[in-house]
Amino acid sequence: MLIPTVTVTVGCLVAWWISTDLIGSPQAVLAPTGVLLSVAATAYSTVIQAIQQTIAVLLGLTAAIGFVQVFGTNAATMAVLVAVALVASRTVGIPWQNVQAPITALLVFSLGREYGMARLLDIVIGALVGAALVLMIPTRHVGRAAKDIADLADDLADLCSDLAEGVRQPWTARQAQRWLARARRMSARLRSADESADRATESLRLTLRRARTRQRLRRIMQAVLCLEHACHQLRGVARALADLAAGVRGLPGQGETGSFPQVFADLLDTIGKAYACFERLLVTPGSGDDLIRLRVAVAEGERLERAARKQMAEIDPHSPLWTVYGALLDDCLQLRYEVDPDGGPHREAIPPHAREQAARLTSHRRQ
Repeated sequence: MLIPTVTVTVGCLVAWWISTDLIGSPQAVLAPTGVLLSVAATAYSTVIQAIQQTIAVLLGLTAAIGFVQVFGTNAATMAVLVAVALVASRTVGIPWQNVQAPITALLVFSLGREYGMARLLDIVIGALVGAALVLMIPTRHVGRAAKDIADLADDLADLCSDLAEGVRQPWTARQAQRWLARARRMSARLRSADESADRATESLRLTLRRARTRQRLRRIMQAVLCLEHACHQLRGVARALADLAAGVRGLPGQGETGSFPQVFADLLDTIGKAYACFERLLVTPGSGDDLIRLRVAVAEGERLERAARKQMAEIDPHSPLWTVYGALLDDCLQLRYEVDPDGGPHREAIPPHAREQAARLTSHRRQ
C-alpha cells in the first residue's frame, strides 16, 4: 500500500509542477486531479479514460464558447448548453458516468474562455502522468481476483459440507429450498468473481509486467472456469434434494428423506474438503500439503462413487428414486472431476511450486 501511495503522491507533484512551471496554468489543481482519476483505473482503461476526458473537455469547451458568443449568458443558454453537452458526449461514445463535457461547459460559461483552455491542458497533463504511473505501480487487480475466486471456492466447500450434514438425517422441503437459494446466490457471486478476473486481465493489457504475474492470471482464469462448472453442478445437487423433499415427479417426499443413502452424504463431505484444499491453493503461496490433501480427497471421492454405484444397482431402475440418485451421482462425479489436480480439466489452476513441494514431500515420506 505504501509504494502506490508514494508513487501517486509524487505523480501529483509532477503534474502540478508541469502545469504551474512549464505551462503556467492558473488552475493547476486540475492536473493532480487528473492523475488521481487516471490511476483509479487499470492501465488499459486509463488510456481510454484519458482520451475520453480530453474529448469531453473539448466538447464542453467548444459548446460553451459557441453558445455564449451567440446567445450570451442567461438561464436558457445554460440549460441548452448542458443538454447539448450531454447529448454530444453520448453521441461520440463517452459513458454516461463521464460528465466532463457539461461540467466544462458550465465552468467556461461562468468563468470565461481562458478557464476552459486551462482546464483542457491540465486534464491532459494529469491523464498522461496518471497513465505513466500505472505502468510503474504493480497491479493489484490480479491479487484481488485471486482472493475473490478463493472466497467463492470456500463458499462452495461450506455449502457441500452443510449439504452433507443436512442429509445425514431427515430433511424438510423448506431446508432444501434454503440450500437451493444458497446455490443460486453462489451463481451471483460467480459473476462478481468473473468480473474481477476480467479486470485483472484488462489490467495487464497495456502494462509491462513480469511473466510470473501473467502465469498467475492464467491460473486464476482456469480456477474461474473450474468454479463456474462446479457452481452449476452443485446447483443441480441442491435442486435434486429439493425435488426429493418436495415430492415432485412421483418422488416420495420429505417423509422418506430418512432413507436417503448415507454414501451421498459422505461423498458431499469429501467434495467439500476437496474444494477447501483448492481454495487454499488459490491464495498465495499455497503449499504442497494442500495439494496432497486435495489428491487424498479426490481419491476418496472416487471410492465413494464406486460405493454409490453399488447401492444404486439395488434400486428398481423404474423407480423415480433411481433417476434422482443417478442425477446426484453424476453431479457429484463432475464436482470431483472439475477439481481433480491431476486428471481434471483445470490442472493449470494448481501453482507449479505446490506441485514441486508435493513431489518432494511425497518422495521424502516414501523414503
